[in-house]
Amino acid sequence: MEELYRLIPDEYVGVIRSRLDAERLYEIRIRNRMPVRVGYGGEYRYLSSHGLTDDRRDAFVAGAREAENIVMRACGRSLYTVTETLKRGYIAIGGIRLGVCGSGVSAGGVLSAVKDFTAVNIRIPHAVTGCAVPIAGRIFDPNGGVFNTLIISPPGAGKTTVLRDLCRIISDRGFNVLLCDEKYELASVGGGAPALDVGCCTDVVSGIDKRTVTEMAIAHMRPDVVMTDELTGGDGEYMRRAVHCGIAVVATVHARDLGDFLSKPEFMNYDPRNIFSRFAVISAGLRRTVTVFDGEGVPI
Repeated sequence: MEELYRLIPDEYVGVIRSRLDAERLYEIRIRNRMPVRVGYGGEYRYLSSHGLTDDRRDAFVAGAREAENIVMRACGRSLYTVTETLKRGYIAIGGIRLGVCGSGVSAGGVLSAVKDFTAVNIRIPHAVTGCAVPIAGRIFDPNGGVFNTLIISPPGAGKTTVLRDLCRIISDRGFNVLLCDEKYELASVGGGAPALDVGCCTDVVSGIDKRTVTEMAIAHMRPDVVMTDELTGGDGEYMRRAVHCGIAVVATVHARDLGDFLSKPEFMNYDPRNIFSRFAVISAGLRRTVTVFDGEGVPI
């Protein structure tokens, strides 16, 4: 949390330290000149000098350039050092990920920089030990392997937290896991070691795209399982290649449910059921449920 406290105004820090349970805080959304909103204990509320409130009139109001101030603290006042991730909409620092909004600067039709920052979404990762147990019980192959598994959920429903815990469970069973932590939020590596528990047999690659990590895995690391977050349509080729090389794949994707995922145009160029034989769907809302389907879409 100290990394978070370094980024945000002291008045916010004081309230979080004295009135909130930091373990339940997972987002702080700051928009210039707008009320400060937080994700806390599974719901969104406003942050005020008294703690949390549902009345935005009582909330802290961000300064006119507060988003920029946070971005500059995050990069040590050197935007050049974070240009590549900024172009993808985020900054990673000490296991915390900042989603960033602003104005794009293009050169030759290609996005080259981001400026005039208008908002940041500070996401604070937490390990929730045991949250993946309902899925883990249904993805281990009786023959000794791991079924290729896709975790499906809407944004904010906890798929990254579940993936992290599933990585711990699979790894601690003795499988060599290569974890592709492309956006630095799964393992929160700092000082050469994960800050969050991803298992004793996990090798972590941070800040590198899925294609490169998959090629690395096949050529050099000999993993039993590759795990990665947030698949897009273009990632199917790399996942399929890993599977054809005898490596199990466990990944996540944004969708409301299995039907929504299978109907997405970006995945129309291949049938995900030819790769994945387990689909775990996490529902949104305060009472989240997990339903696991086999490759034919039958609940198991």
